Amino acid sequence: MKIGHEGLAQLIFSQPLTGVSKDELCGQFFDALEKVHFFRTNPDGTDDSVQLEKASRIFNDAATEMERSECQEFGLKNLAELLKSQGNKAMQLKKYPDAIDLYTCAIALCEENAVYYCNRAAAYTQVHKYTEAIQDCLKSIEIDPNYSKAYSRLGLAYYAQGNYRDAIDKGFRKALLLDPSNESIKENIRVAEQKLIEEQHRADHSQNSRSSQESQNQSARGSRGNAAPSPFDSMPFNANDLASMFMNIAANTANAYQGQHPQERQGEDSSTNSSNEPEIRIGSNINLNLNQMPEDLTGAFRSVMEVLSGAAPPGREQPQDHSNGRTAPN
Repeated sequence: MKIGHEGLAQLIFSQPLTGVSKDELCGQFFDALEKVHFFRTNPDGTDDSVQLEKASRIFNDAATEMERSECQEFGLKNLAELLKSQGNKAMQLKKYPDAIDLYTCAIALCEENAVYYCNRAAAYTQVHKYTEAIQDCLKSIEIDPNYSKAYSRLGLAYYAQGNYRDAIDKGFRKALLLDPSNESIKENIRVAEQKLIEEQHRADHSQNSRSSQESQNQSARGSRGNAAPSPFDSMPFNANDLASMFMNIAANTANAYQGQHPQERQGEDSSTNSSNEPEIRIGSNINLNLNQMPEDLTGAFRSVMEVLSGAAPPGREQPQDHSNGRTAPN
């Protein structure tokens, strides 16, 4: 009895799937996810319900697809391949987080498959998780050292980090050795090398700018160091000395009017002075009685002595020297 193609197909798909049962496969699937720490634990010690629901949905969708397909065996290897295919579809739809979850499940079921790690690296790169992408590429290369796409994607991850040297040396060039006719890899090398040139130009420009600034600063410091010192720097300002000088001038002037010699009054006791005219006191030991001075000099001399003694009229602020922050000398 001959059976046509349609009858043969119906006979095949009417047969039960071989391998483990769906429930057994589900248990193996969840055990594998436990080993790769797919499930998080809440602070109270309970399992994360979100991850549990996600894993259940992923398994049910995959099992349903296996039942609809030509797959005749329920097993971890076939399930892993189906999850990888679903991850590829998620990548095409730009559902990158879903793709990462599907690839992760595939890796949990078959940890020594270089393609699964390499595909997950591509998904990680799309969500800017470059460190994770690099780790997956290196794992893929460890499993299969001749897998050119793993080197190429490693170069892309380094490039995305701005690490153009490693992108070329550790990624693209090794990929090109394994796939010499790949024009895309050649273009990636050209672009990365151009980035290196631009980076070097920026570094040189920055270095030149710093050197120019340091040279200007040194020139400015040298100019200040060679400048003529301020006359106030070499002239010590001592109010007591100036006060003594003015006192002697005043005394000499007063004696000239009274016909006396300056030394003749040095021995006089100030306690015998009964004048009510206030004394000008400079420091703590210099006194001068204005009663000994002609009236036309008294006002001017009092003003000068008040300034020297720090008794200048209030309300007049000292001018500020903004070049160095100090008070300008008077």
